[in-house]
Amino acid sequence: MPNLMQTIKSYGLTEFYFSLSVADKEDLAQYSRYLVCPPDKTVCSPGCDSCFLVQNGAQLLWASAANAIPDNKLDFARRLLDHALSISGNDEDTAWIHANLAQVHYENHKLDRESLKKSIYHCHELIKMGFMKSWANNMIEEMSVFHV
Repeated sequence: MPNLMQTIKSYGLTEFYFSLSVADKEDLAQYSRYLVCPPDKTVCSPGCDSCFLVQNGAQLLWASAANAIPDNKLDFARRLLDHALSISGNDEDTAWIHANLAQVHYENHKLDRESLKKSIYHCHELIKMGFMKSWANNMIEEMSVFHV
């Protein structure tokens, strides 16, 4: 993303951005780097055939968070996802946010026993919404071995 601050302003995320720590701002710049936002639709990741086009603030946050999860930036991802959930305006974005929150909380379960309950909650939200039901049910089944 060529101009992060312009994008943040255009999506109404200025106040949220300024509430982030310096480290979180650096992470947001890193993990949003390859996202494509209008009007810059032609800037895609190298080798990307069909890029995901970010169209609102919630998408910017959940997609950046999703990029951070594999690097184990779980607290950072959770902060972005929590805010994205509070501003999400459509069911599809909300579903992706719940799926990523389920993953973040699952990854944290060894450090925090309550994380499994939170992960299961987000899986149930997906099922209620009718999104990613198979994945959510598989996650719940996998977590059941931990006797939550």
